[in-house]
Amino acid sequence: MIAGWLVVLVALLCLLLGVPLFGVVALLTLGLIHFLGDGFLQEIVGDMFNAVNKDILLAIPFFIVAGQVMTEGTIALRIIRVARAWLGWMPAGLAITAVGACVFFAAISGSSPVTLIAIGSALFPALTREGYRENFSLGLLPAAGSLGILIPPSIPMILYAISVSTPERPVAVGDLFLAGVLPGLMIAGVLCVYSIGMEGLKAKVRFDAVEARASLKAGFWSLMLPVLILGSIYSGFATPTEAAALGVVYALVVELWVHRDLRIRAVPKVLVEGALSMGTLFLLIVLAMALNQFLALERIPQQLAEGMQSLVSNKVAFALLVNIFLLVVGCFMDVLSAILILGPILVPMAMAYGFDPVHFGIIFIVNLEIGYLTPPMGMNLFVASSVFKRPLEQVVMASLPFVGLMIGCLALITWLPEISLWLGRFLE
Repeated sequence: MIAGWLVVLVALLCLLLGVPLFGVVALLTLGLIHFLGDGFLQEIVGDMFNAVNKDILLAIPFFIVAGQVMTEGTIALRIIRVARAWLGWMPAGLAITAVGACVFFAAISGSSPVTLIAIGSALFPALTREGYRENFSLGLLPAAGSLGILIPPSIPMILYAISVSTPERPVAVGDLFLAGVLPGLMIAGVLCVYSIGMEGLKAKVRFDAVEARASLKAGFWSLMLPVLILGSIYSGFATPTEAAALGVVYALVVELWVHRDLRIRAVPKVLVEGALSMGTLFLLIVLAMALNQFLALERIPQQLAEGMQSLVSNKVAFALLVNIFLLVVGCFMDVLSAILILGPILVPMAMAYGFDPVHFGIIFIVNLEIGYLTPPMGMNLFVASSVFKRPLEQVVMASLPFVGLMIGCLALITWLPEISLWLGRFLE
């Protein structure tokens, strides 16, 4: 046992020295197999196989490819046109257009960086051209883009369901998708209200009924994509994996033959990029599952839960501590890694304090969503700096007010579980 914990300490040291996370997890897995013997090896091999032998995992590459197809084509631009025609007349209309477009595109791509690239690259120049302060725009777009992991369908939600589900407490992907809708819309609403307060006097686009109808006509097939994906899941017509596959086929058909904005010769590039993303992710999944098996065998989550209960006597104090911990984790660890490694440890602890695992999943994901906006690992900060061609330091400072707003929303989501759970109960 001492040798096993020595391996853990060495791995943590490697992480602090900048070794890539999948390498650290691999070191942990191989070291623990070596010290804990062949019996552990047999269980690990079985768990590694089971980790990737799940139908729901296939939804992830399908959503990645669908996002790549939409980025290469013009679906994002059509969504922006619809949002601007219908929302641009409001105070801070273009800022609200940006939030609305990000929410809608997030419901298609399931990815925050893809949402930021697709929507932000078009709207950042438009915002600055129409007089919005540059720092406001630099902060708004990464914050709105981060909704990609909360608005369903969401790749992190799929991984959360896989990593924390057990035969005794299965967590359904569909339940998580529903639980993310109201929190996502609430955060989007807060961003819109803040935009009105800060930039409400900026020029508005005059509502034009002709343009509104034309935008709907031009964007109809784009707008139907989330309807197809989510409608097929909740109608029972398709599983999340099948719905993701339908989404890829639909996106390809629309971009290749309806919009005709994507050429067939670009399709192999899209598929290769999706395959590269999945290669890294699957390696991390199997290694993380092996590490989680060690934790389960040693009853570490249960021991931590018991230790936490002896130190923290109530649910409120636990919620405060776990939120602070996850906000710090979001500064240093990417979202998918944090879910795979920390989810199986924290969920049993949260359930010991009476948290519903679906509600806790939304708390977990909102914390990591905020991590997209916090240095040094904030993905959206690096994406925004690259796409908008602005210094990273400027993007970080511009994002701080929006981080504060999202932390306020996190507090509401934590203390009011009905924000996450009401929709699922209503539709039962």
